[in-house]
This record gives sequence, C-alpha cells and structure tokens, in this order.
Amino acid sequence: MNPKISIILPTWKDSKSIEKSIESVKSQSFLDWELIIVDDGLYKDRLFQIKEFIKDDERIILLENKENLGIQKSLNLGLKKSKGDYIARIDDDDLWINKDKLKKQFEFLEENPDYVLIGSGAKFVDENNNFPFNYYFPEKDEDIRKNILGKNCFVHSSVLFNKKTVLELGGYNEDISAKHIEDYDLWIKLGLKGKMYNLHECLISFTLRKGSISSKNKIDQSRKDLNLAKKYQKFYPNRFLGILKSYFRFYSFLIFNKITPNFIKNFIRKIY
Repeated sequence: MNPKISIILPTWKDSKSIEKSIESVKSQSFLDWELIIVDDGLYKDRLFQIKEFIKDDERIILLENKENLGIQKSLNLGLKKSKGDYIARIDDDDLWINKDKLKKQFEFLEENPDYVLIGSGAKFVDENNNFPFNYYFPEKDEDIRKNILGKNCFVHSSVLFNKKTVLELGGYNEDISAKHIEDYDLWIKLGLKGKMYNLHECLISFTLRKGSISSKNKIDQSRKDLNLAKKYQKFYPNRFLGILKSYFRFYSFLIFNKITPNFIKNFIRKIY
C-alpha cells in the first residue's frame, strides 16, 4: 500500500547535518510516510555514510543523480518517484522540532479539501544553533493572499501540499527565471488552485547558512521575486503594495548587501 505522505530531501556536497534531519523525520508521530533523498552530488565519503545510516529503514529511498541536476530538477525527480497523496519537504540542514508536525498538517488538509498548501512558523538559528528566535508567517488564506506578492509566506521545509495539484501545475518550475525561487513560484501558482494556510506554531528549525545559495544570489533572487509579483499581480489583492515591497526589497539589497552584519542579513533575506 502506498504511503499517505512522501517527503523529499535534496542534498549535495558535504551535507553535514543530514542525519539529524532524517532523525527528525523518523521521530514523527505520523508513521505513514516515505522519505525520498535525492543525491545531487554528495561527496563519496558522505554518500557512503548516509547509505549506512539509512540501510535498515525501508521507508527511506535514496536516488542518486548521475550528474548534478540542480535543485529544481532534483525536486521534480523526487516528485515523479513519490507515491504519497501529499508531499512534504525538508532540507538537509533543517529539523522538524515538533513530533506532531506531519500529523497536524495531514489532518488539516484531509479535513479541509479546498486547501492545497499548509506551512508553519519556524525557529531560525545560525549554523551553530545560536541566537534562536521564532518567526510566524501570515496564518489565514486571506492574509496570505494579501501578503504573498510582497514576500514568500512559507518556509520550504515547513510545507505539506497536495501532490496531484502540483503535478497538474507541472511541478517545480525548472526555468532559469525560477532558479532559487522555485518554491515561491510554486506557492503563488498553488494559490490559484486552492486555499493556503500556516499553522501558528513553530514546527521546524530553519538554519541560516552564511554560504547558502540564497545568500550568494539574493540580489538576483529579489529581482526574480519582483518579476514573479508582476506576473501574477492580477490574481492577488494588494498588488500595488506587494510590487512596491518587492521594489523596495530589491533596491535595499543593492544598497545594504555589504554593510549589514551577516546573521541579521541572512534573517532579513529569508523573511523578506
């Protein structure tokens, strides 16, 4: 019998904390899941270690890309191989810190079939697990719609979404225009198909990495965010304010990128 939830975990290179991420999945009270790890270029010693770590759990599947495909294609590969009705996401340095994370989100989507996407708040920490603080995103569908053109209202590692709907949308956008914003692009398109929600709880721990993809490419990413807001402005309320926020964020990064302290800068990059 197919699992109810498929969890996709892409990874590459060193991936220092992936074992902790896997353990946080295995600690969930909801047990009807499969975990699909997509290796997009792990170092050989880390690949061997991870294979040893997961070998005794049949619910965990390891897909090895023959060449580096990038995050967008790796996510879509996980989607195609998944068997669940719902898709959850976790990154290789994030943790699910609430054992009922999947249970709460699964029950919400089952009881509210007009909803296609649910996320949660997050505890943000630096790479050494220091300076933790909680951040909550807009909760109700109407509030998410009022804000989503101005900022991404979901943390990728927090979400659970309807797989059938995402496949109808073509999965994650693999175009260069969506590189580094593939999640944001998908949430906006999902909002055209159904309602969205965020649980007002911090169910995950999100690591702010100094060398992350989004840090290195944030100016380009904010430019793409702006283009995305313009593309979908007619489908969401507060479009003028949303686009204005996108413009402000883009020019703010141009001005302040070199003078803001790293940890504060990474936090701002993630929530705005």
